[in-house]
Amino acid sequence: MKRQTQESLEEAALLLQKFNYAESWRRQYDEVAVECYKQYVGYRPPPDEEHIGRSNLHIPRTYEQIDALRSRFIKSFFSSRPYVDFIPMPTYGETVTPEEMLAREKKGQIAAALLDMQFEKNGIVKKFYDYLTSLLVFPAGILGVGWRYEEKVIRKEVETEQIIHTEMGPVMGAPVKEVQEITKIVFDDNEIVNIDYFDFWPDPHGHDVDSCRYVFQREWVTREELESRLELYEESGAGDVYEVNYEELQQARAYEDGRFERLSAVGLSPHFDEDSSLESPEKNLYEVLHYWEDDLHIMIINRQVMAFKGDNPYYHKKKPFIVHSYEPLPNEFYGRSAVAIMKDLQAELDTLRNQRIDNISFVLNRMWKVRKGADIDEAELVSRPHGIIRVDNPDDVTELAMNDVTSSAFQDEAIIKQDMENALGVPSVVRGVDPAKRETATEVVTKASNASVKFDVKVLLFEELGLKRLAMLMDSNNRQFISEPRLVYIFGAEGVDAWLQYNPEDETGDYDYRPAGSSTDAGANRDYMRQQFNQLMSIVMPANIPWVNKYELFKSWLATYDLRNVQKYIIPQEQVMQQQMMMQQLMQAMAAQQPQGEQTGGTPPQAAGGLGMMGEPGKPMPGPETPLAAPGAPLIGL
Repeated sequence: MKRQTQESLEEAALLLQKFNYAESWRRQYDEVAVECYKQYVGYRPPPDEEHIGRSNLHIPRTYEQIDALRSRFIKSFFSSRPYVDFIPMPTYGETVTPEEMLAREKKGQIAAALLDMQFEKNGIVKKFYDYLTSLLVFPAGILGVGWRYEEKVIRKEVETEQIIHTEMGPVMGAPVKEVQEITKIVFDDNEIVNIDYFDFWPDPHGHDVDSCRYVFQREWVTREELESRLELYEESGAGDVYEVNYEELQQARAYEDGRFERLSAVGLSPHFDEDSSLESPEKNLYEVLHYWEDDLHIMIINRQVMAFKGDNPYYHKKKPFIVHSYEPLPNEFYGRSAVAIMKDLQAELDTLRNQRIDNISFVLNRMWKVRKGADIDEAELVSRPHGIIRVDNPDDVTELAMNDVTSSAFQDEAIIKQDMENALGVPSVVRGVDPAKRETATEVVTKASNASVKFDVKVLLFEELGLKRLAMLMDSNNRQFISEPRLVYIFGAEGVDAWLQYNPEDETGDYDYRPAGSSTDAGANRDYMRQQFNQLMSIVMPANIPWVNKYELFKSWLATYDLRNVQKYIIPQEQVMQQQMMMQQLMQAMAAQQPQGEQTGGTPPQAAGGLGMMGEPGKPMPGPETPLAAPGAPLIGL
């Protein structure tokens, strides 16, 4: 561990100048982010003295639109598995035979299965749910991809042999159970982290992560975690580790900015001072600023000193982040969020609804004109059933006329809601609610189809900027950090082929990472897809078409019913093939036992296949490997 030098202090000061420049540039987007956050959570400022008693409601139309978009994206990205397919691609200048590409395709299937298991271990649905929420609300959503290795000391009850010393010597007694502490690896995989918008500062001159010369990322860690991480860096020789005076740093000012600003903006009171009940200084929190370049990583503690400086630890030599906006703007790092697009419409809707409520309140609770000097008790002016106002002169009290709101106000609200739907492409049929007016089936299908065009483009964009980069970073980390073979589960496979071995030493080449999710909304089109499958199966299943894989067709048809585990309802393909082989062998044995002149009869129906839907009774089921399915030939490759 190195001591702090004048050179290291000066370098830290230069990095903090970069940080202040990036922070001042991002400040203009922070104001928009806070305003959009208010719209999403439905915050309304408390009324002042002049507006006490007036309506002050927030109509959750923004949340309704955002929730519809978020649900459609999640369903499209993660409705089918594996989540990402690996397509082998030859590198430039590389000569590869078709046989080698087929071998790489098999290895790519195994690598995709490993990635699929890591997605599940990271809770990818919840991670992407939060990520999409940030993307739809703030100017950008941010994910971090790293490798985490974690060991944990656990207690486990084990049996140990007991030695009893007797006069005749030591004797083995009955085993006894005792509690022992063992060190166990609890995590050794890719880690996906949601990064708060307010904890990330890009280079103002970049338009995406790769074009940025540098980025800053902040996290809050305890002293214990920080010391453990620096110790790991020093042991692994990842870079230079500098001494840190934690007592002096703890006295440094705590920075209550970023996420604490947005909480304060909605009326909450975040408090970042240390909890007085914490007796151990190892539990104190420190702000860590990570400075990243393509080939450099630096850690700055509490914006005071540099604690670590080393090379980018990842072989892919990219900043390990994924950043993009809901509506990207050309050559700009930050784009527009979905909330920002309809922010003014939400404000108009709130204003109109509150005005209508105030109007109704004025009509029900009338105002009065009272002559000066009239002896009128103000309590008698409050509206109440069978109320009486006692006056000396009929002109002492007269009603202040208040007309009811016109019907155009209701039409204006309908127009506002329609504008919000048009802006984001989420009509009522897509959100699963009843339309404002009766519509024919043709109109519903047409609207859903037109809305899916906008949605499909967004899905393709998010796949290109988000899922593909995520798969690339995770696959690169797997090649770098996995040192021993692993067993991976091939989703959808059966029998012995369901578990295969991932070998990190295999040369797999480059891959094109293709998200396997549907580019259309599966929920909106599920009934239509099922109708298509019903028509197709009514044609294919009764017919003895040799080049159709009826087994896979049936699985796909069953999947349109949105079952979570289709494999549970289907007999494994290997078992079906074995049954057909046994039937075929039985037919051959029966034919061999019959005299030569008696082999003119047809095949007994009970001996031919017997798989109702898989083939016609009395006819053997051909497969793609046996186009003609000659009598006596084994049936393979359903």
